[in-house]
Amino acid sequence: MQEPTDYYAIRFSADPVQLVFFRHGLDRWLAGLRWPESERVDAVLAIAEACGNAVQHAYPVGEPGDVEVTGRVVLDRAERHLVVVVRDHGRWRQDGGDGYGLTTVRACMERVRIRHDDGGTVVTMTSRSVPLVEATAPPPRRSAEDVPVTDRVPRRLRSL
Repeated sequence: MQEPTDYYAIRFSADPVQLVFFRHGLDRWLAGLRWPESERVDAVLAIAEACGNAVQHAYPVGEPGDVEVTGRVVLDRAERHLVVVVRDHGRWRQDGGDGYGLTTVRACMERVRIRHDDGGTVVTMTSRSVPLVEATAPPPRRSAEDVPVTDRVPRRLRSL
């Protein structure tokens, strides 16, 4: 398995089916960073909702389009937080204010900024801070010389 990094980037087609795969990948990235579960759930919900808004509202039915997501971990002295950007290249549709989706995004994140123009919509989200985690090194690998002979012999052959 690959080591988690503090940077995440993906581009996927604005198709509702792709959201399922996206959510799973995002959750795995945060779990690999040992993000606390309650904050991880909030982050995945908010980010997936912003992506869902792009999939549902940015492009007219039948018009292809993409959703781009970039995320990074920002470290402070004793805390860390996420900054995630969701971008589409569709059109903003003003339909009477924030709906349930944007209300959810704002409730789950510390800060949310939305910018839209002729080039599309950009949603920038900053998560609530969580504690830093101690780096845990994997156990040292022992060389064959360090392993007792009895440990190198399969258990079923030891009694022969």
